[in-house]
Amino acid sequence: MDNSKYSKGNVWTWTVIFALLIAALAIIVWRFLGQNAALEIKTQNNEATLEIVGSLSYLQSINDTETTALGGVHEFRQRGNYLYLTSIKEHGIEIMDISDPANPKHVSAFYDNEETLMKKPHSVLFNGDYAYVNSMEDGALQIFDISDPAKPVPTHAIKDDQTTGFKGSHDMAIIKKYLYIAGTLDNALEIMDISDPANPKHVAVIYDNDKMSLKKPHSILFIKNYVYILTADEGIEIMDISDPANPKHVAAIKETGETALNGGHEMKTDGEYLYVASYVDGIGIFELENPEKPKQVSSIFPTEKNGLLGAANLDISEDFLFIVSEVGNAMIAVDISDPTNPTIKDIIRDDGSGSMFLWSGHFVKIINGYIYVAGLQDGFGIVEFSSEIK
Repeated sequence: MDNSKYSKGNVWTWTVIFALLIAALAIIVWRFLGQNAALEIKTQNNEATLEIVGSLSYLQSINDTETTALGGVHEFRQRGNYLYLTSIKEHGIEIMDISDPANPKHVSAFYDNEETLMKKPHSVLFNGDYAYVNSMEDGALQIFDISDPAKPVPTHAIKDDQTTGFKGSHDMAIIKKYLYIAGTLDNALEIMDISDPANPKHVAVIYDNDKMSLKKPHSILFIKNYVYILTADEGIEIMDISDPANPKHVAAIKETGETALNGGHEMKTDGEYLYVASYVDGIGIFELENPEKPKQVSSIFPTEKNGLLGAANLDISEDFLFIVSEVGNAMIAVDISDPTNPTIKDIIRDDGSGSMFLWSGHFVKIINGYIYVAGLQDGFGIVEFSSEIK
């Protein structure tokens, strides 16, 4: 038998197999590099298309007149086609028709009198056909029947006493049949039963102690089965409200210098993150995966350039956060599409002419696509925001 014939055949066979393996490996490498190159291009394109450009523009001012109660506008809330505003200087409430949100129209005004307790009203909330207005100077809660917005009718008033805890009341919030009031001067959280909306009843009061953070409470927010209370001096108090009439302390996020909570004034949530505006620390963003232990993921501290010093209030619209500042006299638009990396997109400042209401910006609310802003002056302003993806 000629073995050389078989040896040559084996060499040829292995040569073919080796060549095939080299070719297969080359294809795999080519496809891998090609996919990576395509992925890199795709990623770069995605990054480019995700670059958001935003622009703030001042639309108009709504000034106080002889017929309106817009002296020292403090806060405002929307109910259907109507806007309810609290007036600190005129001790009253103004009601405006905002069916055309860019052009609010006066409907009615109600001023404090001998039968009401509404000096320096702070906030307004709604429950059915009733409005609740808390008074800072009277230390009281005034209730109105607003079934006819053109003729608000006072129904009942409750004045703070030794059994309640809403002296110097600030923010209010409603869950189920209970009204929660931040008693800033009492360092307390007041709870009222509003089953009869015309006649709220005191249920309980929780005062600050060594375990809690309730010193000078300012803002109240409900997240799942918890109530969050932001304070000016201590941080955030978190309570379990499985039984709304009997909240239980869960945790306290203390202001430590590392958390952006110093001078906390207002907070909002989009369900996944908590956004905090602080007079001293600017903006703090907290992740809410575990609502009992929010984790700060980012912050923007104030500078003279970014206008966030004295950040007093904020509101959220999709991927943007809008903040007004009392010291910066400005409104700031922040891209929060990535909450761990917030980016300031635009700033609009008061021009010093007295015609804008960004001076000492104190309250901001997004209403039907427009941004309403007040700075404790005689009227309020309307701002537009446009954004595009490049």
